[in-house]
Amino acid sequence: MNVEKIKILIVEPTLDPYVKEVENTLEKKQKIVGGLIEFVELEDDIDLICNEKGKIYNLPMNRIIKNDIICGTFIIAGQKNGETISLTDNQIRKYKSYFKLKNHTIPIALLKNKYKESSNLLDYDLTGIEKLLRLNIF
Repeated sequence: MNVEKIKILIVEPTLDPYVKEVENTLEKKQKIVGGLIEFVELEDDIDLICNEKGKIYNLPMNRIIKNDIICGTFIIAGQKNGETISLTDNQIRKYKSYFKLKNHTIPIALLKNKYKESSNLLDYDLTGIEKLLRLNIF
C-alpha cells in the first residue's frame, strides 16, 4: 500500500514551528499530537489538528489561537473538501511567522502564572484571550 505524504507544520510547546513531510494517515496525526485528534478550522483551506483532550490531560500550554489556548503539540495542514493536504509555501511562511515561539512566550507565561495547569482553563471563558498576543511588550 502506497500512502501519500503531505507537507505540514508541527508546533511543539517549546520550539518554533517546523516543516515535516509525513504519511497522510490518521495514525500518524494521532502519534504527532499524542492522542485522539480534533480539527480546528483556521481558514477555509487550513486546519489546526490537535489532541482533543489537551487541556483535560494537562498537556503543556502551547499557543494562543482565536479565543483559545492549544495545549500539547499540534499540526497545521492544508485542507480541501474535508481531506488533509500539503501546505503551500505561502501558507508555511504565514503560519511559521504567526506561531513563532517568541510571539507566544510571554502570553503563555502569564497564563501559566494565573491558571497553573492547562486543565484549570476548562472552567474559564477564554473569549478575547488573543488580545494577549497584541501586547507587544518589547
